[in-house]
Amino acid sequence: MTIDKFIRRLTSLGLAIALFVLIAAYSIIGTVLPQGLQREFYIENYPSIGSAITTLQFDQVYSSWIFRILLFLFIVNLSGCTLKILPGQLKKIKGGYFPEPKSDAENLHMDNVDLEKFRGILKKKRYSIIQDENGFKATRHRIGNLGSSVTHLGIIIIILGSFIGNIYAQEGFFNMLPGDIKSFPEYGFSLKLDDFRLEYRENGSVDQYYSDLTILKPGVDNTSDTIWVNNPLKVDKVNFYQTSYGWASNLEISDITGENMQAGLLRNGESFFYQPGHLTVYLYGYFPNMTITSQGEPITMTEQELNPHYAVILYEFGNHVASEVLGPGQEFQYKEYKLAFMESELYTGITYRKDFGYNFVMIGSLLMTLGLILSFYYYPKHILVEEGSIKTITRQNTWGFNFQVRQMIEKSAEKEE
Repeated sequence: MTIDKFIRRLTSLGLAIALFVLIAAYSIIGTVLPQGLQREFYIENYPSIGSAITTLQFDQVYSSWIFRILLFLFIVNLSGCTLKILPGQLKKIKGGYFPEPKSDAENLHMDNVDLEKFRGILKKKRYSIIQDENGFKATRHRIGNLGSSVTHLGIIIIILGSFIGNIYAQEGFFNMLPGDIKSFPEYGFSLKLDDFRLEYRENGSVDQYYSDLTILKPGVDNTSDTIWVNNPLKVDKVNFYQTSYGWASNLEISDITGENMQAGLLRNGESFFYQPGHLTVYLYGYFPNMTITSQGEPITMTEQELNPHYAVILYEFGNHVASEVLGPGQEFQYKEYKLAFMESELYTGITYRKDFGYNFVMIGSLLMTLGLILSFYYYPKHILVEEGSIKTITRQNTWGFNFQVRQMIEKSAEKEE
């Protein structure tokens, strides 16, 4: 393959469409699939495809190398497309350029039209007039020829900002229980979770989840805000997103007399090691509204605590010794120890991100908006006036432009005595 052929393929419309579809597909995955969580979360919640999710980096779509390569190729493709069309557009905004009308262009000429009056109306409308031996040519909004290139430039800057932010962004994930405080000393503030709650639909499924947060800054009055999915919190250029939630369960281990020996807090899929008895307590899952499937597997019907139970697996010296399903406060005795889960609390999962591509995105958005305005509102308009002929030339909205010109012609028509 020659270099010229490679460049043509690299800057082709077909490749641009393919890249756009792939980027959109990855973005959908990143929106639908919770991002930035531990590998165990995907293995547990997506047992058939959990390994594939982490291998293909679908758990961190926007920072994956696949997504970055797609963005880079799209930038190169769009830049190449823009450079190919830009010389022709620059030529069209020069005063000497005037396109030829289409062979089937409608002739708007009227027998009683006053061409001098028509010319005056065009000048008032800020048309540039060029006289020639056959009549005159009128042009307006030549700058609109650059609309697509300006739009492309805006898109390139937006994607470039996303690419730079993607590489250099500072991001992370953390869980919080109500009352917890998460410090960000590098940014000079802390977050306190005042409350976390779920909102349910009529069928009991989760509709939305909310985190009530207080921003703590030394020497500044505390401020509070609430975040939910698609409603992040921004503190000093750091964005906080509501991304997940779960249950944390309180485990108590006591001796045969009931004296509390040790306590711990477990999330689903976590283990607690009690060294004196060489016991490992594995919380297979907390099920707020438990039912048993036909295969004997416990599942939860909803996240509402209507029939809460704990599925627990016990190991001694690494060997499986017992499996139990317990209700809240229900004790399970193994040798001289008693185990019980007393209650569970909702915790929130929050992702934070400081994106250095913000200014790029803002500038790119402004340029893209300008390009769209040039393309759809200030598109080039040409009028060719010759003996017995008035024809319009425009690349879009031909019917509307013809209607405007016809009105001007009618105003300039000679009045019969």
